Amino acid sequence: MRTILSFLLILAISSITFATDSIEVKKGYLLDKVDAIVNDKIILRSDIENQLDLLNLRAKDEAENRCDLMKQLIYNKILTTQALRDSLPLADDEVEDELTRKINYFISVAGSKEAFEEYYHKTVEQIKDDYRDDIREQMLAARMRNKIVGDVKVTPSEVKSFFDKISKDSLPYFNATLELQQIVMRPRVTAEQQKTARDKAESILKRLKSGESFELLASLYSEDLGSAQQGGFLDWAPRGTYVKEFEGAAFKLKPGEVSDVVSTQFGYHIIEMIERRGDMIQVRHILTRPQTTYKDAEYAQSKLDSLRTDILNNKINFFDAVKLYSQDDQSKNVGGYILNHENGGTVLEVDKIDPNLYLLVDTLPIGGVTAPVMYQENDGTPAFRIVKLVAKSEPHIADIKIDYDKMQNAARADKEEQVLNRWFTKNMKKTYLMLTDDYTSCEDLKPLEIAK
Repeated sequence: MRTILSFLLILAISSITFATDSIEVKKGYLLDKVDAIVNDKIILRSDIENQLDLLNLRAKDEAENRCDLMKQLIYNKILTTQALRDSLPLADDEVEDELTRKINYFISVAGSKEAFEEYYHKTVEQIKDDYRDDIREQMLAARMRNKIVGDVKVTPSEVKSFFDKISKDSLPYFNATLELQQIVMRPRVTAEQQKTARDKAESILKRLKSGESFELLASLYSEDLGSAQQGGFLDWAPRGTYVKEFEGAAFKLKPGEVSDVVSTQFGYHIIEMIERRGDMIQVRHILTRPQTTYKDAEYAQSKLDSLRTDILNNKINFFDAVKLYSQDDQSKNVGGYILNHENGGTVLEVDKIDPNLYLLVDTLPIGGVTAPVMYQENDGTPAFRIVKLVAKSEPHIADIKIDYDKMQNAARADKEEQVLNRWFTKNMKKTYLMLTDDYTSCEDLKPLEIAK
C-alpha cells in the first residue's frame, strides 16, 4: 500500500486552495486548515481530502490511508526542498508541457473542454494557474527521487532472495499474456489514385485561401473521421507524436497559419496551427486519402499470403520478412512486435488486447502464423496482416522462472524504497516539521517527529 501510494502521489494532481491558519466554518462548510508545516511549505487539510477522493481511498481503513497520505506528502515536501537546494534544473517550458498534458488527460475524462470547465466553474487557463506551482513541486520531487535512486541496481541473487522472502500465500497472481509479431501490407495505390487525392486536397486549400472556414471544410471533406467530427481538431501533442513529414510542416507554422498540401504515408494533409508551446503543438488538419479498389486489396492479400507460405516453408524467417516487407513503421522498427501501449513492452495481457486479435491467435501453437486478415489501422486505413504467436502464458501464481522480469522490477522497487527511507531518516534531522494533533494516532508519523 505504501509503495503504491508513493508512486500515485507523485503522478496525481493535488488541488490548490488558499491557506488559513485555523478552521473556518461558513454556512456549515469546512473551508480549510493547515495540517502540517514542512520547512517553509504547508500541507492543507484540503490536500489530504482531495487525495483521498482522487485515489478512491475512502473506505473502512480511511484513517490509515489518511496517515499514509500525510507521510507521503511530507516526503514530497522534503524532496522538493532538497531539489531546490541542489538547484536541480527544471525549465518553465517543461512545467507547462506537463501541466498541459495532465489537463488534457482530465479534459478527455470529462468528455470535452466545456464539461471540464463547467465541473470546476473555471476556464482552462484559470485551472492551469491554480495547478502550475503544484506541478512544479511534483516534478522537482520526482527528479530528486530519481537522483537518489538513479544508480540502484539489483543482481540475480538479490532478485531470488526477494522472491524467496515472499510467503507462498502472498505471491501475486498474473493474468494470461501473449507476445505477438505482425507483418502489415496495405492495398497498393496507383499514380492516378494519388493524383486524384492530391487534386482534392489542392482544391480544398484553394477554398481555404479564399476565406472559407477550416473547421467547416474539415468536417465536410476530411477523411480522418475521428478529427473531422471536431472540425479537424488534434489536441496537444509533443514532438514525435506524428510522422516526420506532418511534424516538419506543422512546426514551421505560426498560430493561425495554414500549410501547403503535405504528403505522408496516410495521404495528403492541410494543417492549421492553433497554438505552440515549446515542443507541444495543437493543430487542425484535413486529410484526403487515395481511394483503393477491391482489386488493390485483393493484390495485397495475395502477396501477404504468398509471403506466409514462404515463412512456413522456411524460405525466409519471420524477422527478415518484417524488415523487408512490413508497411507498419511502428511494429517494423521493433522486429514486428505488437507493443503494449501502457508500458512500451512486448508482453500483452489477454484481457487488454483487441478481442478480434485475440480470437485470431487463440488456437495457434507457439510459432504459428495466421492467414492474412483485413483490419483497420488506428487512423482508419484498411490493411492486411499476418500475425505470429511468439509466446503465451496461462494465468498463474508468480513463478520466478516465468516472471523473472516482473520480480526484478519488484525487487528493484523494494531496494529503492530502502534507499529512500535511509535518505529520509538522515534528512529529517535538518527538517522543520509541525503536525496538528489530528495525526497523533498515526504510528508511522511518530518516528518522523522524533527524528526532526
